[in-house]
Amino acid sequence: MSGQTYFITGANRGIGFEITKYLLASNPENKIIATVRDVSKATALKELSKNVIVFSLDLGNQQSIDAIPSELEKIKVDTIDVFVSNAAIADSYLTVLDCSKEKWLEHYEINALAPILIFQKVYKALTKSTTKKVLFISSGGGSLTGYFPVPMSAYGQSKAALNYSVIELSAELKPEGFTIAAISPGFVSTDMGNYGYEKINASSPAVIEALKDFVITPEQSGTAVGKIIETLSEEDHGKFLNFDHTTIPY
Repeated sequence: MSGQTYFITGANRGIGFEITKYLLASNPENKIIATVRDVSKATALKELSKNVIVFSLDLGNQQSIDAIPSELEKIKVDTIDVFVSNAAIADSYLTVLDCSKEKWLEHYEINALAPILIFQKVYKALTKSTTKKVLFISSGGGSLTGYFPVPMSAYGQSKAALNYSVIELSAELKPEGFTIAAISPGFVSTDMGNYGYEKINASSPAVIEALKDFVITPEQSGTAVGKIIETLSEEDHGKFLNFDHTTIPY
């Protein structure tokens, strides 16, 4: 079975790393273009397979984003089948009143704006594929209808903004045969997730008590998201999906 070419941001650890592992195990012929902030720290990622190509990408640096086409040219990749925007930050477990301007802007730049700017740079390569799958890792914390009653301020707002772009892109690119969706990976015990768990527990212990049985491991999340990536169909286009492939209200 021939493989596909995936472009995954934030693949060095956590959910991105586990998605990469799953896709390689599912089909050893898959090629993964894996972006990381610091290539020198991507030893485990590089050791997964000879089909993993790693290059540096800093979501907060426009020059780094602008360099994506030239990086793809260097590694002789002109076609991408699936784009997975995974990289993000979560460090604003503060109330709206307490969250600083710097936090708001940082989360918007990294979580809402950078994924779209990166997509703009890989769009041409995606148009050359017959697959044309695009998945943005979002968060249940970005659902306006399913508001999560804990202080997440800039993080929640940034994910809600990302979700808006997913809806808009879905409408714009449907005529071109794209399949686009947002995905919540669940409440995951990554380094970032554990940090959030501690912060939420400090301010809202009752919420943590209610949610503690729903925490899943990075491997569980990465495997679940990987399966969604493989089975994503026209029926999923424009939707906000949970890691169990149910639909979340925007």
